[in-house]
Amino acid sequence: MKEMVADGRVAPNALWDYLDSDDGFQNTGIAGCEVYKSEDGGKSWKKSHDKPINIFNTYGYYFAKIYTSAYNPDKIFILGFYAQMSTDGGKTFKTIDQNNVHADHHALWVNPKKDSHLINGNDGGANITYDNGQNWFKANMPAVGQFYAITVDDAKPYNVYGGLQDNGSWWGPSTHKEDIGWIDNGQYPYKGINGGDGMQAQVDTRDNATVYSGSQFGVYSRYNKNARGSQKFIRPQHELGEKPLRFNWQTPILLSKHNQDVLFYGSNRLYRSLNKGDTMIAMSTDLTRGRVSGNVPYGTITTISESPLRFGLIYTGTDDGNIHRSYDAGYTWEQLNQTAPPPPPVKKAAKLPAVSGKLVSNQLWVSRVTASQHKESRIYVSLNGYRFDNFAPYLYMSDDYGMSWKPIHKELPHEPINVVKEDPRDENIIYVGTDGGLYVSFDKGETYMIWNGGMPQSVPVHDIAIQPRENEIVLGTHGRSLFVSKLDDIQAQRKDPEWIKKKMEKEKHKPDPSSTVDDK
Repeated sequence: MKEMVADGRVAPNALWDYLDSDDGFQNTGIAGCEVYKSEDGGKSWKKSHDKPINIFNTYGYYFAKIYTSAYNPDKIFILGFYAQMSTDGGKTFKTIDQNNVHADHHALWVNPKKDSHLINGNDGGANITYDNGQNWFKANMPAVGQFYAITVDDAKPYNVYGGLQDNGSWWGPSTHKEDIGWIDNGQYPYKGINGGDGMQAQVDTRDNATVYSGSQFGVYSRYNKNARGSQKFIRPQHELGEKPLRFNWQTPILLSKHNQDVLFYGSNRLYRSLNKGDTMIAMSTDLTRGRVSGNVPYGTITTISESPLRFGLIYTGTDDGNIHRSYDAGYTWEQLNQTAPPPPPVKKAAKLPAVSGKLVSNQLWVSRVTASQHKESRIYVSLNGYRFDNFAPYLYMSDDYGMSWKPIHKELPHEPINVVKEDPRDENIIYVGTDGGLYVSFDKGETYMIWNGGMPQSVPVHDIAIQPRENEIVLGTHGRSLFVSKLDDIQAQRKDPEWIKKKMEKEKHKPDPSSTVDDK
């Protein structure tokens, strides 16, 4: 190493870059919060306390909130990594969450008639207290799991795998139905895989036992779920002299359907392994618009899809709007989007026109790229405008490998899109998961209807998995856990012209014209 520095092959600062293996992984300089009080309607403000309030850890600002009693102005509640209460107008605070209350507090309801009665929403679900937090009990029935991503295997019955917000990754039988009876025998049907914020999972369906799973910012491992001590860390590392890699909060991974020894892994570059993750090879340069400094990594790959019909036909999407295609498993790449500047914040849907060439993504987050299982040249792309206060749906389809695009979102409501999935048997049927639920189209996106039979309305659907042998669809929701349904009825209905005409006329979603996306 000294010789490499001495003869100029490696610059001294390259050693720092190599050892600092996470570019913007986490800002550790955040220590606490400050509470300010105004007694003149907001014209002037004064900090209420002298001592620091250490409730943020390194990220608690993300969900920090403040509440007051409806009848006692001196009683204040503040939320972050911890939940605290003040009874002296914010001069002093004490922690009120107990050992059975999960950290990371996002919401609080204070009973307007009895302010010692609180309902707390946190990363572990919901807790209730009647004595200002001295005692809490969990209220997690019905299930309130927040899934980021899910997948299924080929076992009989098949299993569902998924990552949960700050509750790790789990797997269990698709036949399990919600029931607290397991408490009597202590045998919960779902088993834990890893901790942290559970993210994506992939399963080798040749044995239904080899699982790739992990937590936030790309910390993934390979496991044999039936063998203790089988964990193999598989995160890629940049080479000496290269800049550190950037990993998204939900780093995408993908096992090839053509050869399940092949694993794809996204940072700001696409990596490929030919030996189940034991070694990783960079198959691209930076596929994003580049690093942007901040408290979390930005300029990262968010989604990877390989054509089920052609080995090596790969698509990627990034958090800054880039979409790339490779015909040769990553050796060469072509960008499929135009590099237009980002749009200003909008109060209603922005215009993203259809184009005969590259897609105008306006640097919006690419929430999903999905290569078709019915037609090799077909691909779906969904965009998310959260960062620009744009909550419109953006969904596009291409039938020529991404050379031209057709918008297929006009009949969707004003809800960001998280996932799009084709029906396994009928190319005309697509399923779209949004922040408001699940929508189904029988005509490749020309019209949609909401499909929420048995599922609460307005539940964010973050991921969709389909088990083709059983012809079942599994939904991973962010707030109401997992839902499973047969696809037989949906597929049968698509083939009944009279039913479709009647059903679409009756139940087709008719969005508010002020919130629709105009692509003309």
